[in-house]
Amino acid sequence: MNTQQSQVPDDMEKLKEIQKWTRIYAENRTLPFLINMLTSLFLFLTLGGLFYVAGNAYRAQNLLLFWICISAAVFVFIVVMCTATFIERLLYRKEGQVKLAIPKKTKKQRLAGIIAGLLFGICVMLSVLLVVFCNIPIKYMQPVSALCFIPLIIAIGIWQPPSVKPAGFLVWLWPTLYAVHAILIVAGVPIHFERPWVFLNVGIPTAGYGSLCGLIGHIYSRYALKKLKTAAHLQENTNEQ
Repeated sequence: MNTQQSQVPDDMEKLKEIQKWTRIYAENRTLPFLINMLTSLFLFLTLGGLFYVAGNAYRAQNLLLFWICISAAVFVFIVVMCTATFIERLLYRKEGQVKLAIPKKTKKQRLAGIIAGLLFGICVMLSVLLVVFCNIPIKYMQPVSALCFIPLIIAIGIWQPPSVKPAGFLVWLWPTLYAVHAILIVAGVPIHFERPWVFLNVGIPTAGYGSLCGLIGHIYSRYALKKLKTAAHLQENTNEQ
């Protein structure tokens, strides 16, 4: 009788461990997010280059090269999107499906979502006004974009409940890295691109830091899965005794 009573707390602790690592594993299955980030970065670089060449060809009245670049851009976009969709279907196929329970949004969370949308719109308008009317230099393109990007991601992190927040703490790591990048540029660190690669000033920090966070999340999910298997194995051995 005493043995059974002493075993109950141990079983509860093991069940808590299983629940804990299941939640962490589910939150950090970030491979689809990572694929989307890498796909976005590839498309950003490829399509940006093709459209740059197409623009020069159009100004030089080389319509053949112009339409070749446009056709290539459409072809690359379709192929990459189809390939990315196919790859996403294969992800975690051997590990099955896992979903977190999504609690009903409170009035405070719905209000935060509305504020996030308004905040994003205001930041976009502000950044456009700064670039157009204040003659902001090209090297400050990324810090200006941070006015839109950082508040949006922070607002999303606040709006979403903890149990469904993508990749947990990585929601905060992404805008933090983006903010540090902006601060370094303002401080004069030469980490910006000049013409004709100015589009990389926003593309690489956005998709690059997003991909880094996705990779960290994936590595953390592998660790959580290992701990989950260990906890589940111990629970099975306990039940067999």
